[in-house]
Amino acid sequence: MKKTFVCSLMALVTLLGCEKKKTPSTDFNGKQSQVIINMIAAVNEKDAQKYVNGFAEGVEVFVEYEKKVDGKSALKANRAEHFKNHPNVRSEIQHLVEIDNKVILHDKVWLNNADTIGSDIVEIFTFENGKVIRVDVIQPKDLFGNSE
Repeated sequence: MKKTFVCSLMALVTLLGCEKKKTPSTDFNGKQSQVIINMIAAVNEKDAQKYVNGFAEGVEVFVEYEKKVDGKSALKANRAEHFKNHPNVRSEIQHLVEIDNKVILHDKVWLNNADTIGSDIVEIFTFENGKVIRVDVIQPKDLFGNSE
């Protein structure tokens, strides 16, 4: 009896200790989070127009505190060029957090099919009146070379 109890207890501890690997969740109810989910879908579809749908006309994009993009039309042109230069780019949400008027995104990006590891990028999106007005990007310095 004691042996059966110990074996049962060990089995239960083993089962409870085995945590299923969590996959990144994209089940967010916030309107702001949905804008970001749609943006990532647009990256994977290589659709520059769909990419900018949730952005304000005066959006600014900063990489390492340097303004890289000023305005929605410039962002659309930037993304169109990016998709042309990286036709196999794909992105996958790792974490998405919505706090007040900000959405923090950690995504993994693969620029081509030969890239088996991908690169981590963190972006902080600031919203105003339901649209992205500012993006702050943290990414590896050599991700795109000096071109982006």
